[in-house]
Amino acid sequence: MVQPLFSVVVANYNNGRFLPQLVNSLLKQTYLNWELVIADDASTDDSLQYIKKVAGEHANVKYVCHEVNQGAGATFKSATDASVGELVGMLGADDALVEDALQKMYDAHELYPDASLITSRAYDCDEEMNVIGVCDIGNEQPEGVSFLYEVAISNFVTFKRAAYQKTSGFDPQQIRAVDHDIFLKLEEVGTVKFVDEPLYLYRRHSGGISQGSNGMKAATFSLRAKLNAYDRRRAANYQPNFTEQEYQQSAWAYYTRGANMFRQQGEYSKSAGFNIKSLKYKPGYLFARPFWGAFYHIIKSAVAK
Repeated sequence: MVQPLFSVVVANYNNGRFLPQLVNSLLKQTYLNWELVIADDASTDDSLQYIKKVAGEHANVKYVCHEVNQGAGATFKSATDASVGELVGMLGADDALVEDALQKMYDAHELYPDASLITSRAYDCDEEMNVIGVCDIGNEQPEGVSFLYEVAISNFVTFKRAAYQKTSGFDPQQIRAVDHDIFLKLEEVGTVKFVDEPLYLYRRHSGGISQGSNGMKAATFSLRAKLNAYDRRRAANYQPNFTEQEYQQSAWAYYTRGANMFRQQGEYSKSAGFNIKSLKYKPGYLFARPFWGAFYHIIKSAVAK
């Protein structure tokens, strides 16, 4: 019996120095029927040169190139659209898999045919991919708890293509927290299961998309994913969903955090726009000092001219 094709999709941006370990971890898999699809998001390092080289050497390695940088959501979408496997697994461009990861996940999907999403534990690794211990951010999702309220799971993230195709897929506007967005969508079309073994090698380094200074940006985009889920679930009369009060609180948090994020990036017009939108959910914020931060910089810039 030929096992189904397992697609491993990767969104890469300037992680060329880490890609050889990722590729080698696929080449060592005990599960043999796999493909690796790397979407490169207009990297400025030597990533593309390496990716093309590996694709030329291995028929089951494919790649997609973005001409301009589009962010993680669009890049995972490109990789997934280019893949054809019955099962799909998400792999960070700076991470890797243990040798039996695909086999263990295939077995789990066979065991749980109604599962749209299956994840595992992961190993914590340092920048050189030395294992430090078991990662504390990848646990089993509490039974009956929606991803709207808590996300206990992490890598290795896998899903059935049939389930994915029932959703709108990866959101190109979801620059960060791409996994949270797809978790919410997949729980709407199936069950969520867990493999209680570390199958993933999670590399800790300052440039990680949700690590270090990127943490607040990821949290802001997680709120965006929740707000989109609320609208989607309300239209489909799907439960569980936010109450109106929970939605109002989350929307205010999203716009105020977004305003702060844009202010830190020096994008004061966007910051001001987000602050104005936040007033719809908490009008009293107009009298708070943080509300006026972006406007101060806009006025200061206008006066300087």
